[in-house]
Amino acid sequence: MATSPAAPPRPAPETPHPSGRPAGQAGAVAWIAVAVRRRWAPGLVALVCAWSGVWLAVWLVVADAIAGAVLSALGSAIGAALAGAGSSTGPGSGALTVAGGALRAAAGGLVSGVAALVGEEPLAFLGALAGGLAVSMALLAASVALEPRLLRWSGCRRLSRREAARVTPLLQAAAADLGLSSLPLLLMAGGDDLRVRVHSRHLVVGRSLLDELGAGPAGDATLEAVLCHALHHWAAGDGVGLRWVRCCGLPLVILYDAGCWMAQQGNALIALAGWIALWPAWLLVRLVIEPVVALGSRRQEYAADAAVRATGRGEALHRALSLLGELEPGRSGWDRVIAATHPPRELRLEALEPDPEEWSQSG
Repeated sequence: MATSPAAPPRPAPETPHPSGRPAGQAGAVAWIAVAVRRRWAPGLVALVCAWSGVWLAVWLVVADAIAGAVLSALGSAIGAALAGAGSSTGPGSGALTVAGGALRAAAGGLVSGVAALVGEEPLAFLGALAGGLAVSMALLAASVALEPRLLRWSGCRRLSRREAARVTPLLQAAAADLGLSSLPLLLMAGGDDLRVRVHSRHLVVGRSLLDELGAGPAGDATLEAVLCHALHHWAAGDGVGLRWVRCCGLPLVILYDAGCWMAQQGNALIALAGWIALWPAWLLVRLVIEPVVALGSRRQEYAADAAVRATGRGEALHRALSLLGELEPGRSGWDRVIAATHPPRELRLEALEPDPEEWSQSG
């Protein structure tokens, strides 16, 4: 008798998440501390990249290397012309020399920049990190304390009676199946937002999400699965952890967002000026910080999907991912970086599908 193929391994939750946010100020502080500890590695990397001045050191190292490559290429071209040997040199050799020098400098600029900062002025380096850490902690505390006002200033609003009558029971049912003893507050975002955004004290539901999923049992089941996914992230403190990484890298995040904004203006001169001035921010964010953030984000995303599947809502979440695509796309440059750290959608869909044994039994 033929045997069914072995099921592929499925990612499981890293650790049991807490049963919601603990009550009381001391419990909330402890919950935030746990969330920050889970993101200590990307927070530390962001802190070093943003507050130590390494981005400026990288810019200076590469600029010096490019200037040297340009002068060397010009000197070689002038010497060849004076010697009458211009025909032996390809017309693009000078540009290739400059490009090669730029690539070599970019590859070694980060390492040499950090080494110079640590080796030449270690006390100044540690002092900058200590100051950045203090500022980051203050920013995180302020953002959590002022979260209701900040969200309302950004355009979020309370749910209407009709919206609350639809969403609140679904949220409570998902929380009960996840074993949560407390719930976040709900706010509604307008516009074409299809996300459920996770914050420290709130879930922000996109109004367009309700319209996109539609009313009725199928739409409510899909919305409940999306809310269940967001609740697991909230209970595990993933929203606080990502905010901590942002606070640690805030100077670099601002530079990166500024560069993205300049690149989107449709003006070649503005885009070129932004790239020349701010390319180290792109280098550090996309090639250093993003991969470190992705190490934890992918595990946490699979863990949230697995938790939803364990409650019996895997098919509904599969439907939501198929219909909406990535559930948490970004609008700013940094938001898109965070969205890029999620696992590929096809792999998430595969993990939510039944095992081959389940398929054979159901057939």
